[in-house]
Amino acid sequence: MCDAIPSLKFAIIVLNWNNSSDTLECLASLAKITYPAYEVIVVDNGSTDDSVLQIQANYPDHHLIETGENLGFAEGNNRGILEAKKRGAEMILLLNNDTVVAPTLLSELAKGAEKHPKVGVFGPKIYFYDEPATLWYAGGGVDPKSGRCFHVGCGLPDSQKYKEKSLTDYVCGCALAIRSEVVDQVGLLDPRFFLIWEEIDWCYRARKAGFDCLVVPSARVWHKVSASFIEGNRGPMWNYYYFRNRLLFHRKHSPWRKRWKRAGLRELARLPKKEARAARHGVLDYLLGRFGKGRLSKFTQI
Repeated sequence: MCDAIPSLKFAIIVLNWNNSSDTLECLASLAKITYPAYEVIVVDNGSTDDSVLQIQANYPDHHLIETGENLGFAEGNNRGILEAKKRGAEMILLLNNDTVVAPTLLSELAKGAEKHPKVGVFGPKIYFYDEPATLWYAGGGVDPKSGRCFHVGCGLPDSQKYKEKSLTDYVCGCALAIRSEVVDQVGLLDPRFFLIWEEIDWCYRARKAGFDCLVVPSARVWHKVSASFIEGNRGPMWNYYYFRNRLLFHRKHSPWRKRWKRAGLRELARLPKKEARAARHGVLDYLLGRFGKGRLSKFTQI
């Protein structure tokens, strides 16, 4: 039986890159959504495996976009966002392909959107896939002193503390719902980021334009965490993009006197050798203006 809140039309954008097994599991969970007014747009980001054939065979009714190359999280999702807007979506949900969702995800986000018309960006509460009662995201922020981004509640058991809606600095790009009108005002994701920090930048731009960001804890998602990184979470590739894009983010959003202080360059000395070398590549590419996919090496190959 469908939930009784069909007033907002959602488009769910799922980005795939050489990972059909996770994508198919994600799409299977979306098929159980009880909200009636939604469609799924799958963006294949230049896969070289059989992803496209698998997705077409199992979900022929989903709209599939093939980019032909790996455009990264930002530009790959931008292709889906533009298509969603063409198709009349009022709410656009970016959803990582390494997630599964609760059947009530969209109905809870729709309730939040109707109750909070001044909010532009909405996020669910996100749990670890392998530890389904443990929080991964219940809000997010950027520490004004250190310049680091962080997730509220990460690694903690869910509790009453995280049951109420709350404003947040940013919604995690793993599962981010944005009003179409916000995209009209602030633009698309900045493709220079490629991976990491792009959704934080997007949310900060939305907030500067007068739109709040809100966590809706009754909306729930489970995440496998960094399945898109070949070496796993916090590996060399992650560090390359994290430190390069951290500099770009603070160039855009921090006072110039504090940008380098918030860049976290002292943190490189505490990284393992391989991760530190990749991070230094990222810093150098920032200085040289190499954004997007950047200069790939054996430490950052994707």
